Amino acid sequence: MVFAPSAKELSHFPFLKKSQDHIKLRFSSLDSLLVDPKGDALAARAISRIKEAISPKKGFSPKVTSSADEEIAGYALARIIVSCANDRQLIDRLTRYEAERAYYFLVNEEEWNQNYRSEDGRYSRLWLTIADELGVHITEDRMRVADYIELVAPMHDDRFRLINRHVAQGFVEIKSDEKYELLRERIRVLLRRDLPHRVPQPICELLAPKAAEIKKVYQEQMLRQFGTVEEQAFPPCIRTLIAALSSGMNLTHAGRFALTAFLHNIGMDTLAIAQLYARAPDFDAEKTMYQVEHITGRGGTGTDYTTPSCAAMQTTALCVKRNAFCERVNHPLSYYKMKKAEPKKTPVPDKQAPEKSKTVK
Repeated sequence: MVFAPSAKELSHFPFLKKSQDHIKLRFSSLDSLLVDPKGDALAARAISRIKEAISPKKGFSPKVTSSADEEIAGYALARIIVSCANDRQLIDRLTRYEAERAYYFLVNEEEWNQNYRSEDGRYSRLWLTIADELGVHITEDRMRVADYIELVAPMHDDRFRLINRHVAQGFVEIKSDEKYELLRERIRVLLRRDLPHRVPQPICELLAPKAAEIKKVYQEQMLRQFGTVEEQAFPPCIRTLIAALSSGMNLTHAGRFALTAFLHNIGMDTLAIAQLYARAPDFDAEKTMYQVEHITGRGGTGTDYTTPSCAAMQTTALCVKRNAFCERVNHPLSYYKMKKAEPKKTPVPDKQAPEKSKTVK
């Protein structure tokens, strides 16, 4: 049976090829659209979508206020804007948001899809149709081992590890609600793999104010999340790396990567990070800027770099001087957030001993 999605279905899953084909028939070329009054409204919808993606609290609703065409166009334009901004964090947030959004509509299909139950009483097979288009070979309750291993490779939840699954005759058993989680991960990986787009320079110039706006919003959000940089809240591993630089030691590649990613994730400016390495004996300004921009995603690679976890830091021998606080977290960023959230201790002034009363003899 050929998949003939409704306009609402297309708006809920705008990454589908059918959604993109649908929108191409309704809007002119992108560069002409951006200078059209209609383009301003779509750009505003795209910016709103990105803001939703970077917001700490996301709320999805089965009711979509915009038209299906505007939703799909806003999705496409949002991806173009973050590509022009060329910020790895923005790209990663947007792809995760789109995957979570699709997951929501799949799990809650009965709330918005009038065709959720057909006349014969069977449940909708929309999820299976989407899986086929995404190249995920899955049934209601099982999946081939080779396909499963490829799909769950980026996932860190122990329950998805093959050793914890029931395997029989070349198939992995899948619980009814897990198929949606697997599809969500597949959507995220595919969307992330496709970004950043190679957007023509003239279009990026037209979108430059929008890209600058969203980067400013994101930086402000990061500042609210992490606040001003406080070195006293750094985990011992990061403080040790900074101390090594300050003492004139050269860091290993793993050490440079961990330190740069951490400082970038807590909101430190790229130039400030590069200046930190000026203390190293082998400092080379041009080479350092290249490495920092590469790790922070500003060098055009689009690679998904983030601060290594505590387990990864242990593997590279960077987990040092552990303290009691380290036992409560499994990631350097978690340490930093929790340490900053601790109530600040105000020094108690020394109490002066009361003067002894003089007795008159």
